Amino acid sequence: MFYRARDKVKKAWFRAWCRGVLRTPPISPDGSSDDVIILSAIGNRDLLMYLVAIKSFYHFFNRGRVVLLVQDDCPASNLDVLKHHVNPLRILRDSDVELGRCPRGGTWERLMAIVNEVNDRYVIQLDSDTVTVDEIGEVSECVSANRSFMIGTWRRQELEPVRQSCERVKDAKSTHVQMMAEKNFDRLPGYASLKYARGQSSFAGFGKGSCTVRALEEFSQQMEKIVGYSKWREWGSESVASNFLVANAPAASILPHPKYSTYAPPRSNCDRSSLIHFEGTNRFKHGLYIEKARIMIDKINGS
Repeated sequence: MFYRARDKVKKAWFRAWCRGVLRTPPISPDGSSDDVIILSAIGNRDLLMYLVAIKSFYHFFNRGRVVLLVQDDCPASNLDVLKHHVNPLRILRDSDVELGRCPRGGTWERLMAIVNEVNDRYVIQLDSDTVTVDEIGEVSECVSANRSFMIGTWRRQELEPVRQSCERVKDAKSTHVQMMAEKNFDRLPGYASLKYARGQSSFAGFGKGSCTVRALEEFSQQMEKIVGYSKWREWGSESVASNFLVANAPAASILPHPKYSTYAPPRSNCDRSSLIHFEGTNRFKHGLYIEKARIMIDKINGS
């Protein structure tokens, strides 16, 4: 009870300090931006967070059209704000996304929406709990070269054979779905030629033509057989699938860490980060999220 109350207070503090994003100018993409999609799933309570995320990212990237995935009960007032501020190419609701043989919930709708778009365009997945604070030239280079990318977890991390990913966690005691999947990758058909990296699905790039609905469904079905129906439907399985799709795309790469990083105190040092993912409750620790958000709101306004 205490922690929920404290979390509500911190969220209210964020809203109070960051409402200025509503006074920033709307995104105005030109026609040349239609070859890139920036797709985000937005919770009903994440409106201000998302506007900070997309506007700070667009401030440096300055390219692409926005596609939004909202909850089925998204309020009309939220939609009006989103339409005004980001000029979306289209807005999808969770129930609009056909999942085929993949699980429903746990952000699987987001990944399937990405795969549906990637046949015709480069797609960037941007979470609402990210803030871009400096130049992101590596992202632009990946998009121009049609190379998929992901955020890594440690310095000098590289894509690796799935055999290596299995060995890395073979003695781990955790039963989290991500750990269980990694421990059993060597049971995937054709595993010897497959790659993986434990990245973050919070910010990822999917090259045009890099994956298909069929490939995603097949991977999901295979993992379901390996780790079990119930386990594969736990939160985190979509992140495994996202990492797997990116890792096995042609010429994929991991963005340099910590220039692109996840804030996880007390270990984190984001002084030189250009894009920061503030995962879960970490976004409200030590005031860094609010500090970075306010700096970017001022920059976007030309202050």
